Amino acid sequence: MSNKRSYLKRLPEEAQARGNAGEGEVEIVTSARELKKTAKECPDELTGSALGKNGKRIGILLDDHMHLIVRDAVRFPGGATNYRMRIIGKTEYDGPNGVAILGMTAGQFVLREIYRHATRSWELEIPRGRREAGQTPRQAVRAEVKQELGYSVKKMRLLGMVRPDSAIMSSHLEIFFAELGAAGKPEPEETEAFGEIVKLTPEELGHRIVSGFVRDSYTMAALLLAQLKGLIPPVTLAP
Repeated sequence: MSNKRSYLKRLPEEAQARGNAGEGEVEIVTSARELKKTAKECPDELTGSALGKNGKRIGILLDDHMHLIVRDAVRFPGGATNYRMRIIGKTEYDGPNGVAILGMTAGQFVLREIYRHATRSWELEIPRGRREAGQTPRQAVRAEVKQELGYSVKKMRLLGMVRPDSAIMSSHLEIFFAELGAAGKPEPEETEAFGEIVKLTPEELGHRIVSGFVRDSYTMAALLLAQLKGLIPPVTLAP
């Protein structure tokens, strides 16, 4: 097995799927002949690499305790070849990357302000977090709610799964609806930048989404899923 092919074996099982261009899929190519053909057809796609002139160009480019960043050579159904990047979460080896929780108490959802490094801005979101290896999603739900909001969880229900950016991220989070119990003191990590805890009715959350104040895709997906599952009445906003 060549080094170019062997890197796939190091990825989570789902991320190892090769695909088949003949069946309309984006196929990962690994043979020396195919890689040479791709390099010839796409000579500019590997220029400007942050890994330097002599750095690795194909395969696992970065491997830290949380992520794998991978560049694959691919062939498309129409015959074209190119390169594509993927970001793969390390916890995909034994389950979902994380959880997001639409928590409710006394008819109101409980959200948290957080300053996100990637957007360089404050966001208002439902709690979410990374699931640790060996941790069940339900254990992660209780831990994240306690950490970010300070509440206990009385009941929870799985709403569904969301992929935040399927163009580049392979990760997915499970979305839960949680009936919150007793309120306590949040226990945020030192590596988070939290603001205020905010309570909103479904209609108030809907207005925040429509106005662009709430932009988090998990929050929007959770509200939609809760309505489709019949856990809350449909949110209707006045014109």
